Amino acid sequence: MHKPFKAFLATAVLLVLPALGQAQVFQGEEIEVELISESRNVVPGETLWLALRLTPTEHWHTYSRWQGDSGEATRLTSWQLPEGAVAGEIQFPTPTWLPFPGSDLVTFAYENEVFLAVPVDVPATLSATTFDISVFAEWQVCDEICILGEAPLSLSLPVEGSSLEADPRWQQAFATTRANQPLAVDQHAVQALFAEAGERISFSFQDAGSVFDGATDVWFFPESKRILKPGPLRDVTLSEAMAQITHAKARRFLVENGQIPGLLSVGFADGRTQGYVVGAVPVTSDSLASITALASSASSSADNTASGGGPGLLSVVLFALAGGLILNLMPCVFPVLSLKVLGFAANSGAEQAQQRLHGLAYTAGIIVTFMLLASILLALRAGGEAVGWAFQLQSPWFVALLIYLFFVMGLSLSGVYEFGSNFMGAGSSLAGSTGYKGSFFTGVLATIVASPCTAPFMGAALGFALSQSWLVAMVVFVCLGLGMALPFLVLSFSPALLRFMPRPGAWMNTFKEFMAFPMYATVLWLLWVLGNQTGVNGMAAVVGSCLLLAFGLWLLQKRRVAGPFWRTANALVAVVLVLIVAYALQSPLLQTRQASALVASADGEELLLDEIHEPFSAARLAELEAAGRPVFINMTAAWCITCLANEQTTLSSERVIQAMQDSNIVYLKGDWTNQDPEISEVLDRFQRPSVPLYLLYPGAGKEPVILPQILTPSIMIDAFAEI
Repeated sequence: MHKPFKAFLATAVLLVLPALGQAQVFQGEEIEVELISESRNVVPGETLWLALRLTPTEHWHTYSRWQGDSGEATRLTSWQLPEGAVAGEIQFPTPTWLPFPGSDLVTFAYENEVFLAVPVDVPATLSATTFDISVFAEWQVCDEICILGEAPLSLSLPVEGSSLEADPRWQQAFATTRANQPLAVDQHAVQALFAEAGERISFSFQDAGSVFDGATDVWFFPESKRILKPGPLRDVTLSEAMAQITHAKARRFLVENGQIPGLLSVGFADGRTQGYVVGAVPVTSDSLASITALASSASSSADNTASGGGPGLLSVVLFALAGGLILNLMPCVFPVLSLKVLGFAANSGAEQAQQRLHGLAYTAGIIVTFMLLASILLALRAGGEAVGWAFQLQSPWFVALLIYLFFVMGLSLSGVYEFGSNFMGAGSSLAGSTGYKGSFFTGVLATIVASPCTAPFMGAALGFALSQSWLVAMVVFVCLGLGMALPFLVLSFSPALLRFMPRPGAWMNTFKEFMAFPMYATVLWLLWVLGNQTGVNGMAAVVGSCLLLAFGLWLLQKRRVAGPFWRTANALVAVVLVLIVAYALQSPLLQTRQASALVASADGEELLLDEIHEPFSAARLAELEAAGRPVFINMTAAWCITCLANEQTTLSSERVIQAMQDSNIVYLKGDWTNQDPEISEVLDRFQRPSVPLYLLYPGAGKEPVILPQILTPSIMIDAFAEI
């Protein structure tokens, strides 16, 4: 409906209902809407408080400016007021977190009667005897379906007296509404921060006062829908001075102007909630330090309490040493450690002092890497991230980088390319360096590949460390690294044990070549990890990159016996291949797969749900009907939560899509997010006031079947089978 027409309609209603103090009430089956005033009269120069009363029937709800996965906020437009009077913005109370039954979708809504207050500035020069108001209201009310409502509303009040007289009918309603109003940014001292990590986004809220005293839960309602992924995931941590909330991040995540505005809602045991309007900013090094300090101080009392019944620091240190020692037996560490054994064998004739320094360098590499990984992990957790040990392997590009590394190591062991004269105790060009640098980076590599493994005793040590301050956690992780390095450290400091090491000889070359196969096995394991993260296309991209790496290294190997021209040509081609391989790390194919959106077709090819439907049009439907093709029509809208739930839980199901393909059904999808006359005509034809509407045309001239509004995979599969 166009705005000029809305204004005309509102004015016409005002002329029809001129009675003073009387308001027009919209009454529908799903909701009752009315414009009300806090006072019985209007006083020139005094602010007049109005409110839009929305009273949905049972099981229905309305929306605020923070809508969640679905819904549109209530709006008031086309105000008609006496000259000089100005209406302010709607003041939305704090909404509630409302999961949609049977799905992962969540809305931020008002389930019961709500009053949306609006201030009106009344000029001191007002000379009229009546204050006539009209406005056009637009709202959305939802249950299993969503209905868009609109109506002109009006109210007329006398201009009299020197003070405002409260209307007893609405006095308590306005008082309750004010109590539920969130505090503006300039009315509180809550600091809001956010941090991203992979598919997660975490928010940290800090306050040195009493905001979180006695709080039992907290919620964050962002203003934008492109922040949180649809779903009820909400990992909450509460302390006296801080609250942390972690969500899944929206697939098309978007932050505008470097800030995420929204509403923090703090809930208490007695049912009260208090809202705080905030603007979350990215975490910086300074703010991260303050978060860590708050987290440490907040957990100190809990640590002291737990010290009586939980394991003591000495016990945890022993657990860490034992767990680190057992890590050497884990399959993921074996390929690297076996190379370290070769290194000891190769240097068995060296002086004892050199052996000790190699052992210390290897130990330092392990301990430094453990401390670095642990520090990053603790910082992310302090910032609210729901990450755990081996968090780096949750990143597909990091897994791909490890695949490259182990593949190149395997090629080197197989003799395709030699990184220097002494590759023993190595894992890459750095770890393959001769001297102590090679031993240090062998320890680094061993720690990185050991991080996915959790040995016996290690779990208790990690659990304790991640709940402590940075200093205590570092003690635990240093002991964990020391335990892992201990066998080689003892070996390097024990001349008696070194006598049992086999002497260097031809056997070492055979053993070196044999050790390429554990490297290739590690590559296969990492490819399996990558395939679970990105799908078969991401895995294929990395395998192709490995092929290019192998070709590039082969060219470099042949370069040594080639003439001047071919040496240069081989080097240039190898550099280009390495650049291509590096570029592949940022390929879209290595983005984490949205598992629910991927299905397999009959020939094994992966498809996206959005790629198997066509946009609805009346012409396309007529064409398919004339051809006798069966058609499934999904009339939906972005603001329809039932539509989103059905698409997420049923229509994107692999079984449903496979059944649709097996029955040769054409899938047409009509998007009614914005007004579309063709879709409106279909809704009217089937006597539906709104979406969702699901139609199945069996073909061969048969009448279409209307499917239920709440879908399940069995309903869809059974319907397709009857065609």
